[in-house]
Amino acid sequence: MSTLHIRRSVAADLDALVELGAEYCAADGHRFDEQTVRAGFGGLMLDDTHGFVLVADDGSDDVGSDDGAGVIGYAAVSWGWSIEVGGLDVVLDEIYVRSRGHGVGGELLAAVEAECRRVGAKRIFLETERPNERARRWYAAAGFTIDDSIWMSKELG
Repeated sequence: MSTLHIRRSVAADLDALVELGAEYCAADGHRFDEQTVRAGFGGLMLDDTHGFVLVADDGSDDVGSDDGAGVIGYAAVSWGWSIEVGGLDVVLDEIYVRSRGHGVGGELLAAVEAECRRVGAKRIFLETERPNERARRWYAAAGFTIDDSIWMSKELG
């Protein structure tokens, strides 16, 4: 039986993360562009400048191997700063687990919260697609609340 480990991503996880990123895009109805997703993960994995990626590793790869073979899920977090909360806040940009219903997502989310507390973050933001009621129920069960604010965005390049 494999043992689940939640850990910081390493460079050797990148291909597995890109594959999972493609699955996430398909599940959430986003266009997948491998170069963009690879750059997105890479910018968070290089160092802690922009945030971090945690992976759920089921231990199915060779013992001691860091080739990403056992990676079955991830959580990507980026740093922010808020006048409103007086300091560091973060965006839980994506959380994805290949196989739902086994508690892996909950373990990833708990590890994200622990890491964010460790670095002194005061708040975690996240967004869901408007029709994704299931995700909002899952986050609400974990203590997240719906804000009255509306996120807007503008592509810059």
